[in-house]
Amino acid sequence: MRVVLSFWDGGEGHLARVAHLATLLRQRGDRYLIISSRAKVARIRALAPEADIAEVNNRPEGRWPSKPLPVYSHAFRHAQRRLALGFGDQDFVTANTGRVLKVLRAFQPHLVINDYHDTLQTAAESAGVPVVSLAMAHGLRSGPSLGAWKLHELNGRPLPGCLRSFNHSRAQWGLAPYEDEREIFEGDLNLIPSCPVLDPVQQRTNDVYVGPIMTPPAPLDRRPRRRPLVVSYLAEGNNRPESTYPQALAAVVRAERNVEFAVLGGARYSPYFRTGDTFLGMVPVHRYLALLDEADLVITHGGTTLVHALERSVPVLCLPWTSSEAAWAVRAEQHGAGMLYPAYRRPLEWRVDDAVHPSIPLAGHWSLPITARGLLNSVRQILEEPSYRSAAAGLRERLSAARSRFDLVDLVRSASR
Repeated sequence: MRVVLSFWDGGEGHLARVAHLATLLRQRGDRYLIISSRAKVARIRALAPEADIAEVNNRPEGRWPSKPLPVYSHAFRHAQRRLALGFGDQDFVTANTGRVLKVLRAFQPHLVINDYHDTLQTAAESAGVPVVSLAMAHGLRSGPSLGAWKLHELNGRPLPGCLRSFNHSRAQWGLAPYEDEREIFEGDLNLIPSCPVLDPVQQRTNDVYVGPIMTPPAPLDRRPRRRPLVVSYLAEGNNRPESTYPQALAAVVRAERNVEFAVLGGARYSPYFRTGDTFLGMVPVHRYLALLDEADLVITHGGTTLVHALERSVPVLCLPWTSSEAAWAVRAEQHGAGMLYPAYRRPLEWRVDDAVHPSIPLAGHWSLPITARGLLNSVRQILEEPSYRSAAAGLRERLSAARSRFDLVDLVRSASR
């Protein structure tokens, strides 16, 4: 069987999931090709060295918003986010879809696996190829409504929408328009890398919980550590807003001598942490899963890393960028397996940003006081209270059970039939 895979290249978790599936497909004798931007080709080579790769860059060069995005917004749907990043125009979306369609027609896959690549579904529909979607709950129409845990603060205000670019593209190939932006990430089969008790999704007939799609955790017999290990991985890039988090974390590292820290990150962290393959400082990204196996606490924005930490019985401290990530953080907190950083409980601020919509205000947190004292208090609370680890262990059992229910390759192949 021939399979095309692609992913949103803004996070290591999306890439790692696709690389893991590609490895499983190769082991079963299937041929596959991965669509990637130029920026991620080397990383794919490291994770899936035998992959055929087609380069399709997913953003124009040198176009960025003129105004800062909110740190955390209830009003950012996917197309809005593209507009705010400065490249949501219909000409680019159409051209990008055409480039992807060219790859599909040349490779002639039996199915497409899409991990949050926003023009892939339209291209696959035009080519008549079934789509298997990998998406956390917020990528599906059955996922949580925007701002689900703070609906009372939205007060019935309309949220700005932007479907024009994608529907313009779909019209070029005679496809029905999207009615909801989350349809961009729907498939004939939706694989949800979580479990029902943790996920805020409302399961439908084509949604299947499969547990985390990545290398399973190491056995539980971890070697004893002299000091607890805190792993920090907050996604950056994609013009995420500036944050005081790196400075605050550096101050915590200096102040807390009874804890080891490992920092996964890029340019934002380099002024504060030395780079190297050591725990105290910045750690190469290829050690991502190994570090989670050893961690006692993971600080995360609340996406894929949250799920993989909990599957390792590791509690989480969440500093989300978006309302969908906050929904995950709240679920972990409700189960006692983590904490939403307290500053995110502040009321929402309403602002108009012309880069997104000229008249409808956005609800969000435009700046948050992430302080060394606040981080240190949260870290100590989670490390010193055993109930967090116990609750995370309970979610580990649920996630592992979801993982073991299916053979992933067989499940994916079923969509081609």
